[in-house]
Amino acid sequence: MASRSTRKTPAVTRQRKDSANRDETVAEVSTLVTDGLLKSDKLRELIHQTVTNAIETKLESLIDRLDTQEARLFELEQQLEHKEQEIRYLAGQVQGACGNLADQNIVLNDLEQYSRRTNIRISGIAETPEEKTDETVRKLLDEKLGITIAEEAIDRSHRVGKPGQDGRGHRAILVKFASMRTKVVVMKARRQLRGTSVVIREDLTAENMKLLNRTRRHEKVKSCWTIDGRIIAMVTDTNGIERKVNIRRHRDIDHL
Repeated sequence: MASRSTRKTPAVTRQRKDSANRDETVAEVSTLVTDGLLKSDKLRELIHQTVTNAIETKLESLIDRLDTQEARLFELEQQLEHKEQEIRYLAGQVQGACGNLADQNIVLNDLEQYSRRTNIRISGIAETPEEKTDETVRKLLDEKLGITIAEEAIDRSHRVGKPGQDGRGHRAILVKFASMRTKVVVMKARRQLRGTSVVIREDLTAENMKLLNRTRRHEKVKSCWTIDGRIIAMVTDTNGIERKVNIRRHRDIDHL
């Protein structure tokens, strides 16, 4: 058995050498072929063309996508510009409408004030049960202002507002005279009531009353009063000069 094993060893060794020689030969041949192919101008040109075509195909795809995105972006920009134009148009319409509405409000306020042109409000007169306000007003004018008027000089009168507005629980009396002349006489004589609890003023609209109160609180306003529902302010400028200003709207106060 030992002699058989010894005879097989050289054969195995030769097989292994033959296999190694074949692998080496294949590697050498592969190297030669590869070197030869790489040195071939046609092969290099083929590889270059193949790579170039692949890159160009990819670039064309990317360019197509970019063109599509640019077209979409342009469309969106056009839509945005159109919307901005609409917004500017609507803003102009709103501004114009607001301006017209403000002008209309001034006109309506002036009309309402004109309807009150013969009215006055008297506050500070004690309110009694079963009183007749026409007689109360005529008595006040006669005793405090020295003005005697006939019964028909007063169109109508009544208490207005909530009790306690004058600080003593008495509501003001709204008086509508039959003529503008009577009202003017009373308004001129009301200065005689200074120092008393009785106050006579014009019957102002709610808007004009707001304007009057705001005007009074302005730091530049020395004094203010109303004539036929119009608000007049005596304003002291920074240089100390006094001037009269007509107040018709809130922006007139802002510009003092």
